[in-house]
Amino acid sequence: MTTTTATNQKNVSAGAHNTTMATWAGAIARALEHKGVDAELLFYRTGIDYDLVNNPMQRIPVADMTRLWDAAVTETGDRAFGLAVAEQVNVTTFHALSVAAMASEDVSRAAEVVCQYATMVSDGIDMRKIETDDEIGLVLGFRPGYPRFADPCVEAVFAALARIARETLPDASPSRVCFRHRGPHDPEVYRRFFDCPVTFNAGEDALYTPRARLPDGPLPTTSASVARANRELCRDYMQQQGQGSLQARVREVLHETLARGEIAGLEDVAGALAMSERNLQRQLRTEGKRFRDLQDEVRAELARELLGQSELTITRISERLGFDSVSAFSRACKRWFGRAPREVRKGANLSDNQRV
Repeated sequence: MTTTTATNQKNVSAGAHNTTMATWAGAIARALEHKGVDAELLFYRTGIDYDLVNNPMQRIPVADMTRLWDAAVTETGDRAFGLAVAEQVNVTTFHALSVAAMASEDVSRAAEVVCQYATMVSDGIDMRKIETDDEIGLVLGFRPGYPRFADPCVEAVFAALARIARETLPDASPSRVCFRHRGPHDPEVYRRFFDCPVTFNAGEDALYTPRARLPDGPLPTTSASVARANRELCRDYMQQQGQGSLQARVREVLHETLARGEIAGLEDVAGALAMSERNLQRQLRTEGKRFRDLQDEVRAELARELLGQSELTITRISERLGFDSVSAFSRACKRWFGRAPREVRKGANLSDNQRV
C-alpha cells in the first residue's frame, strides 16, 4: 500500500529542511510488526511511503515522523515504544555512522564521530560530547529553528546508543540517563532497559557512562582502515544530501583542503561556500562555534586519520598539516589527545616503529 504521488514526492525530497533518514522509520516499522500492528497501514494513515523505509538515501520530514511516533504509541498502547524501536536498530540503520563509530580507536573518538555525523540521522540534531575524569556523556540538543523530537523518539535515540554500545562493550552500561520530558507513572521499564537510574523532567537529554566501565585503549572493534572508509561514506552522504549545519559544511571544506596539503583560511572557506567572511563568522556564532576552533578540530581529526596510516612518517604528517616542525606537531597532539604522535599511532593498533 502506498500513498499519493504528492506525498511520495514530499517524502523523498533529499534536500528538504528538517528531515530524518528513512531507515529510522524502518526500525519503527519492525517494532510495530513485532507488536502485531500493521505497519504499512499505519504509515499510510500518517502520510509516509512505506516503500522508503529500507533506503538510507531517502529522507522523511520530521513533522511526518512526529505524527508516526504519536500514532505508533497510540496504536500499541506502549508509552515506552521508543525502547522497542531501539531493539530493532541494526548496524545499517544509520548508514555508515554506526560502523564508523564502532571502528574508532577508542571510546572518546567513537563519541566524537557520533557527534560529528549525527545530522545524517536528522538535520536538526546538535549532539555534544561531555568528557570528565569520571564520565563520558552524550547530550542531545537541537540547532536553532529546529523543534525537539517527539518524546519517544528522544528515548529511542539514547536507547539505540546504549544498545549498540553494549553490543560492542558488554560492560558499558550507563551510569545515568536524563530526559527533559515528563516521565510515565511507572519508570521501572526504563531503569531495567538502561540498567541505571533514569531521570525525567531533567535539564537535559543525555546519557552518561563511567570511565571505569569503558576500556582505556582500543575498542575490540577498532580498525583504522574501516573507520576511515566509513567516515568517508558519512561525508559523502552528507554532501549528497546537502544537509547538515553550517559548521558541518565548513568542516567539509577544511577537511578537503587539508587532505590536499593546503591550509584554508576564513577567506578561502567563505569563498567556497559563496558567503562573505562576516556572514560566515556570524552564522557560526549562532551555532556556538568560532572558525579558528573548527580549524583546530579538523586538524586534530585529520591528524588521527593520518597517524593511522603506517606508510606516512610523522615528519610528513606534520608538514601536511601545516606545522613548522615535528616538535610543534607533538605539542599539538599532546593538547588534542593527551599523547605524543607515536603513542596515538600505537593506540590505533598500528606499528609504532615508524621513521621520523
